[in-house]
Amino acid sequence: MTWQKRARFGVAVFGIACAIAVYAAMGQRAKQVTLPPPQRIDPKAILESSGNVLQQLRGTKQDYVIEAERQLTYLGGATKLVGVKITVRNRGGRDYVVTGHEAQAGDKQKELQLAGGVKLEASDGFIVQTDTASFNQEDGLMTAPGAVTFQRGRMNGSGVGMAYDKTNDVLTLTDRSHVVMTDEIGKTTMEFTSGKSTFARMDHTLALEGNAHALRSEQVIDATQGLAYLSDNDDRITDIQLRGNAHVAGGDSSVDAMSARDIDLHYSADGKALEKVALVGESVVTMTGQHGSTGRQLMGDTLDMVLAPDGSLTKASGRTNVRLDLPGAPNSPARNIRARTLEATGEPGKGLTAATFSDDVQYREESGTNAPARVARSGNLAVALSNDVVTSALFSGAVKFEEQGLQAAAGNASYDPAKGSLRLTGAEGGVLPRVSDDEVTIDANAIDVALQGRLMKATGGVKTTLRPSRGPEGSAPQDGSNRLPSLLKQDQPANANGDALDYQGASGKAIYRGNSTLWQGETAIRADSLTIDQSQGDLIATGNARSSIVLDTGVSIAHAADIRYADAAHTITYASAKNTLGVVAVQARLSGPQGDLHADRIEVFLAEAGGHIDRLEAYTNVGLKLDVRTATGDRLTYFSEDERYLMSGAATTPVKVVEACKETTGKTLTFFKSTDRIIVDGNEEIRIQTKNGVTPGCAAPPRSR
Repeated sequence: MTWQKRARFGVAVFGIACAIAVYAAMGQRAKQVTLPPPQRIDPKAILESSGNVLQQLRGTKQDYVIEAERQLTYLGGATKLVGVKITVRNRGGRDYVVTGHEAQAGDKQKELQLAGGVKLEASDGFIVQTDTASFNQEDGLMTAPGAVTFQRGRMNGSGVGMAYDKTNDVLTLTDRSHVVMTDEIGKTTMEFTSGKSTFARMDHTLALEGNAHALRSEQVIDATQGLAYLSDNDDRITDIQLRGNAHVAGGDSSVDAMSARDIDLHYSADGKALEKVALVGESVVTMTGQHGSTGRQLMGDTLDMVLAPDGSLTKASGRTNVRLDLPGAPNSPARNIRARTLEATGEPGKGLTAATFSDDVQYREESGTNAPARVARSGNLAVALSNDVVTSALFSGAVKFEEQGLQAAAGNASYDPAKGSLRLTGAEGGVLPRVSDDEVTIDANAIDVALQGRLMKATGGVKTTLRPSRGPEGSAPQDGSNRLPSLLKQDQPANANGDALDYQGASGKAIYRGNSTLWQGETAIRADSLTIDQSQGDLIATGNARSSIVLDTGVSIAHAADIRYADAAHTITYASAKNTLGVVAVQARLSGPQGDLHADRIEVFLAEAGGHIDRLEAYTNVGLKLDVRTATGDRLTYFSEDERYLMSGAATTPVKVVEACKETTGKTLTFFKSTDRIIVDGNEEIRIQTKNGVTPGCAAPPRSR
């Protein structure tokens, strides 16, 4: 059939063509190409491979993956990895990648020795770099012997020697640690150096060991050890704990320097301002004074402080061996206060404005000269402060105050340093407030003291002891020295009481008001008020004055409106009381060896050596009773040397002496105490007469026969 023929022809042609092609192919053999042997990294290796991946599983979770570009195996089982990459997954919520140019493993494949550009990088940006390191495949601990750097956000550091514990996420720089914190623009905000540092990432802490040193702006921080607490993202410091020989100096706060065994520093939320400080063990804090000078210094076994955002101190507490030192200024002396405890408060921009000291308080104020300091002791003390100056001080509980030659004691004392004034109130153990110096001791319910000039005012149950100044070896006081009135003995103290006292120490004048009494032994003077001038030795008793004065010749007792003693003239003056019209209402009276005398005015002149009357003068409406004699006149003069009385009358009133049944009158009469002799000196205007039998009860004289 035609189609069958055609098919057979086509098959034949195809077969011939295939035969030709096979022949052609077999007719000339192709040349064989020789491939070069593979390049070996280390001829000593018995096995080399590439693209290696080793996965280690722990439980159902993948712990880490080791990848390498090449792997070399040596006789004995040692392995070298080239282009190694170790991935640690899900450790503390982070993944870590460790890379290096190469790594070597021992026969048991437990530890890798990494070399060449070793780098650890965490998924949160934490990076550690070194030249050589070891990585333990069992515990994931990475160590490095040489130079190391790390970085985490705004924190970076360097050191020599490293250990990184991936299990606890802790990086340790073993030597020459240097850690830096920066702000948003890369400016250094905190810089740490130490022998060793440990960065615990999960705890957000940086521990410093071996001469820890830090710089924070202009602040220098030092300690044997330190622990810095970081914010959650590790970009700022929130707290620093310093342990062992801690020091902090400088900075932008009012605190200039701090030192203690241990110091804790707490910073604001933004890390820019120091907010709280706690010091333990021989703590010392020095504040910045005015115009940059050294200011107050605070000390104690423990101190706690709070600072305002502007750096001013607004609160301070101290325990055990507390001391506050305040520097001297042109208008303020240096002061220091010691106590067992301290609580102080202040205001932003002002610093401490008030402080309370408790338990065994000692206040000391330097004089600024060679004179001794003012010192006060008490149970408690509250002071008001302005900059470095004490503006007021309130002492309470067994107060004792001392300065040169002055001692004061009371239950409470209020002290104004600017005025130099002291107010004492409150009994202590049943004892009233007391002030004492070389010349006077004052006890009263309340005493106000102006220390400059020794001006003292006392009120309520005032009791005083007056002492004259003494010369060498107890000799009598010299001119210008304080002395007692010569009515009193100079080698013994005298006592004076009153409702109130105004004591002017510089002038030596003491003024007592209300129920006033001065006494020494049996000598006593009482009046509504008493003024004693210790510089002059004078005395004034005013208002219902009474006196009992012991003299060599006996006791003189007087009652007058006023009693005055002038020491220079050795004169005692007794004045009568007058009514509102100036008329004598009650006469002065004096009773003593010279007789019982009354007059409008009486003057007693003592012998210069003191101790007895030299002369006596009585003026106006004079009356005298002497033994059985009475005498009246206008003036009387008494001479103690011969016990002679000279009386004179007024222009129209004669002198009269009545003795038993005998009366003698005249212009002037002179009579003697020890005899009956009377000298009458008359004149023509007044008749001299002697009458017998005129006194009631006397018989009339007999008539002449």
